[in-house]
Amino acid sequence: MRKKGRFRGARNAPKRLEGDIMAMSKALWEDPGLLRPKCAGSCRKCHFDKTFSEIAKLDKFKGSAEALNKISQRGGDDIVKAYAGTISVYASGTVPCLTAAKLAGEDVPFVMRGSVGKDKLIGVQYYDDPQKRLLLYNKFAKKKKLHMYSLNDELVCSNTANMPKDYLLDLFYETPYDFGDDGTDCGHAAEGALVIRSKSLSSGIRICSECAEEVSTLMYLISRIIAIDPLDDFDVSVEHKYHASKDGGVDSITGEILKQYSIGKITDRIVIETILRGKKKDLTSSGVSAYMIDNRHYGSDLNAFMNDLNGTDKEKELLRNYLSNNKKAVILKSDRMSEALSSVWKDGAREILAAASSEEVVNKMGDLSKMLPVHAIEDAIVGQMWLSVAAKLPELKGLGPVGKLADKFARSFLAGGTPLLKKEIEHASLKESRSKSLARAFIISSGVEGDFTWKWSADEEDLAKFLCPFVDRLIASEGKEYINAMENLLTASGSGERL
Repeated sequence: MRKKGRFRGARNAPKRLEGDIMAMSKALWEDPGLLRPKCAGSCRKCHFDKTFSEIAKLDKFKGSAEALNKISQRGGDDIVKAYAGTISVYASGTVPCLTAAKLAGEDVPFVMRGSVGKDKLIGVQYYDDPQKRLLLYNKFAKKKKLHMYSLNDELVCSNTANMPKDYLLDLFYETPYDFGDDGTDCGHAAEGALVIRSKSLSSGIRICSECAEEVSTLMYLISRIIAIDPLDDFDVSVEHKYHASKDGGVDSITGEILKQYSIGKITDRIVIETILRGKKKDLTSSGVSAYMIDNRHYGSDLNAFMNDLNGTDKEKELLRNYLSNNKKAVILKSDRMSEALSSVWKDGAREILAAASSEEVVNKMGDLSKMLPVHAIEDAIVGQMWLSVAAKLPELKGLGPVGKLADKFARSFLAGGTPLLKKEIEHASLKESRSKSLARAFIISSGVEGDFTWKWSADEEDLAKFLCPFVDRLIASEGKEYINAMENLLTASGSGERL
């Protein structure tokens, strides 16, 4: 049950307030039509005709405050009694002591008259207040199953839901939103959007997830409506991209969520976030192919999705093959390949890496979940190259420091070309002059380009150039020829090492 306003005892009115009350009473005394709602319905006979017919009969008593006071104490029409009591103030020429009601945290002073509810008196005496005047009509309108809309400058009544456009604008302008030019749509293509639509008006309000505030716009919109169900004219929904179709989806807000939203327990932002979170979860677990990058929705068009991703040809090939064989919803914030791979990594890491290399290589890579996808793919590709090289080159045992270094450089070049060789040289421990000359020889022979942290002396350069033909023979050899080429390189280096 709704709590009634708290009322305080009578007190003398300040002079300024006294003048306002007298002016209000005079205006109603002169024109009771100020209380009559504007008709926007299709009733065969206006439900207010009888009330205002009775009010018209008060003209002969308007000169007598005493008679008006008596009328305000009898009869069954509360609107008539509240009106009679209110205009008795002007008829008497004096403002009596006031009573104050506490409504929504505000002290509302009013004149107490007759045997009518205080809410009706406040409704009459604040006939020009869009919020307070509704107190006069609330019970009557619901009894007659009417819809009443309190705009800033008028009150509109209809026998069915029939929202005036200006009502929607008046109430929306009270929210924190400002879309400019009488706009009710922020116009942004975001992750989601809240749509509050008046069915009778065939239009409404659209607020994207980026613009949404911590307020309930719906609560604002129904705050000046009288109806048995103020929500019966509203469709509330959230537009979102988390849908298998390119056209996106729309989810209606109903039931308990709608109820909590209408009374301000849930805000615009929370409504949108709740739906988006749920729909994203539903889509990712739906087992359908759907692709999104930011606010671009590709539906199940894998080719269009892959074309807009930013990655290497190899990365695209691997991801495309995986998604072709596995129905997945891939929802990305950016076009980065790293994000795309990460989104499927939990379920697809082994399949993707095996396609880049082989099961044998993947089995040696350890815990895939702890690896960055892009780096893991690079490692898998290199691992497969190492495996291919190992099949062609014999395993050399008993190598010394220079021999190990030469074997590592040769295998790196044969597995991954100059990029992998350069990487190995940059990370190598080249403490001795002979090792530096060997590294330099591999750089010259393989054509590695770029700068190095290492600096070579003239003697080291001379030795490197001398070793180049031996390095050339080593990286061009396989099987037993590789063993012979290694022995010749070690002899030429002067290391004294032998196989």
